[in-house]
Amino acid sequence: MNPPPHIPEPARSHGRAPSGDERRRIAIPRRSTKGPLDIDDPLSEEPSSSLPPLSTLHQQHHARVLSPTRAESPASSQHQRHGSVKSPVVVDMEMPAKDFSFIQDPQAYHVLPASNIPPPFLNAPTNPSLSSPVDTLLLSGHFRLAAIAASRNILQAASPTDYETLLHLLHIRLACLCLISEHALAAQESKVLGDLTSTFYRHPLTNTHLAPWDLRLLVVRLAALGFGEWRKGIMGYYELARECRENIIKADSDEDKALWRTRLRDCGIRVANVLVEMGDLESAGRHLSTLPQHSSSEHDNDIRVMEILVRLRLGDLAAAKRLLSLSQPSDPPSPPSDSNSDDNDDLITGTLKALTHLASSAYTEAASLFRTLHTRFPSDAMVAQNLAVCLLYTGDIAAAKKLLTDVVDAGSPFHSSVFNLCTVYELCTERNRERKVQLAEKLAARDGKAEKGAVGWEVLSADFKL
Repeated sequence: MNPPPHIPEPARSHGRAPSGDERRRIAIPRRSTKGPLDIDDPLSEEPSSSLPPLSTLHQQHHARVLSPTRAESPASSQHQRHGSVKSPVVVDMEMPAKDFSFIQDPQAYHVLPASNIPPPFLNAPTNPSLSSPVDTLLLSGHFRLAAIAASRNILQAASPTDYETLLHLLHIRLACLCLISEHALAAQESKVLGDLTSTFYRHPLTNTHLAPWDLRLLVVRLAALGFGEWRKGIMGYYELARECRENIIKADSDEDKALWRTRLRDCGIRVANVLVEMGDLESAGRHLSTLPQHSSSEHDNDIRVMEILVRLRLGDLAAAKRLLSLSQPSDPPSPPSDSNSDDNDDLITGTLKALTHLASSAYTEAASLFRTLHTRFPSDAMVAQNLAVCLLYTGDIAAAKKLLTDVVDAGSPFHSSVFNLCTVYELCTERNRERKVQLAEKLAARDGKAEKGAVGWEVLSADFKL
């Protein structure tokens, strides 16, 4: 059988070829685009097709908590930038909008316990309202109420894209929890931030960190103190110190260089603080000795004072006296003058001398030095309290009680002054619980507005030894 003859195909021409696919005849409409110039155009209208469905928004609301811990996709970034066009708030073109709504998760914040607060403070008639501004509560020393108000503002008042307000309120919340001795609770709530070293917290154009520096320091401290992860806390401070060194090199102005040098020095001090809190006083002393302290500047002298206190607590009196001799001026102490810096130096030097005698069990000599300082600085609560402790060790309980009572009544009482006064009550009478309750009622009757935020207005039950 012969094969079928080959039929040649007709030559193609430039004419229209018949086809059954009619989609080729339909022109694709041009997609509407919106550029930067359209943001301020009052005549432009937002197409309804650009609005995401409610189900998508609902899914984003539940998935937003994990956003700081992983890299953000370009699609989500583009969606957030287009979504920010609808907002009536003026959009900063240099900073694309980011969704910080994960900070507004209600499950991230806990109800503050009231079992550790004496009833007179909970039922005090001078307690301000929760609707008071947060700054007012901080100024009056009502840190518990300020923490509650800050969390309410985070959940209700702040915008999800206003990261400055959200991070500022969260910083207030965590700091106030630490001030009322709720470190474990603060450490738990700080987890809402996720990983602060992720690129999510970096400015997309300048690469600067969006979180405040003080908040970053506090989160590192909470990781060490709240969870007991001391090594993680120390490494966190070293990571921040590395960033300080990089910014010192990159800084153009002298002001920026001085700022980052101050932060670098602060990171070094905080490392020593973690070592002290974990009980490694020897390592803390060695670490402080490596920090710059060989000049006569005020900052270097502060580091020397810190090392002296660590050596005294460690029991190394020889090293403490050697460091004290380096911090003393060569000339003898001058009489009282109008210079605040000279008075402050004399106060610090005299206190350290007295503490060296107190550490060596020379209570009489220490009491004599503190009495001299108390005569010169009668309004200094630290000197008065240390003098009371020395008098207590020498057996003069009546004088110690009077001094501690004056310290508590004169101004804002702090934790150690209340604790020491309650200890004196236990030594003086068997009905010490009644005296402690009366002291709590007297302190709760204070007008918090007059304290000016010097210390916390509330005093814990543990400070009253109840």
